[in-house]
Amino acid sequence: MNAHTIPDLRYAMSREAIIGHETAWKVSSFGVAQYLHGYDPALLAAIEEAALKLKSSHAVHKHLDLTFITGADRFIPEIKELLHDKLRLERLSDMMGTKLEPYPLSIVGSTVTFMNPKDGAVDWHCDGVPVTELIPLSISNPLVGGHLEIYCDDSETGRAILESGREIPRNRIMRIDHKINYATLGQFLGVLHRTAPIQFGERVTLVLNQRSVAKPYVDDNRMFYLAADNDHDREWVNELAEDVWTNQLPAYRRFEEERPVAAAADAPSPGGSRESW
Repeated sequence: MNAHTIPDLRYAMSREAIIGHETAWKVSSFGVAQYLHGYDPALLAAIEEAALKLKSSHAVHKHLDLTFITGADRFIPEIKELLHDKLRLERLSDMMGTKLEPYPLSIVGSTVTFMNPKDGAVDWHCDGVPVTELIPLSISNPLVGGHLEIYCDDSETGRAILESGREIPRNRIMRIDHKINYATLGQFLGVLHRTAPIQFGERVTLVLNQRSVAKPYVDDNRMFYLAADNDHDREWVNELAEDVWTNQLPAYRRFEEERPVAAAADAPSPGGSRESW
């Protein structure tokens, strides 16, 4: 697997094309892509087997109608191996257009999701983490529903539609069907999306989260949102505070120092006379 290629690309769309306007709160202009991932099938099978054994004791169903093991790499060593794989991170960084690193919070770095009519899927939301890779571990055949749906417009417009009790217009939804051996990489921060409800069948998915090395502060994970699924484990609060002081704040200050100063709109042009103002 060559880190500098994207083999067998099935879908690709830029962030601005999805949202419909220019954006500033992002790590790059990459939106979403689905591609042949090339990961070891035996490794993925071992991850699914371990996750299914842990489901009854470690999976939660508290938020967004989603059943999942949060911080799954804490319990399954094979996930940690893939999460930190150098070649994988190089290829994802090439695709994203900026250097990526694993998301640092222990409860958020990875999850395994279990989706079926009983366990739910995931409701409309915008991600808190900047960059997510979705890797299907198993997909039943047949599967009715369970595909990724992305709202192609400003997320606040979509949220307002949902809050009013209306449905998202079908002509504004981009559909991506998951496929075994293919992963979906997305910058879903500020992008409204969901998994379509499953009427029949099931899907188990490994979710690996990343962030930008240069802009670790580009992040929408608010404490109340993290607490919605992790209210019995508060060590992550200390992890978050430490990361803000040691990584996010220094990077933000570097960005502010290097950002060009915008010229005043009414400033005279160089060499111009008073009469030309």
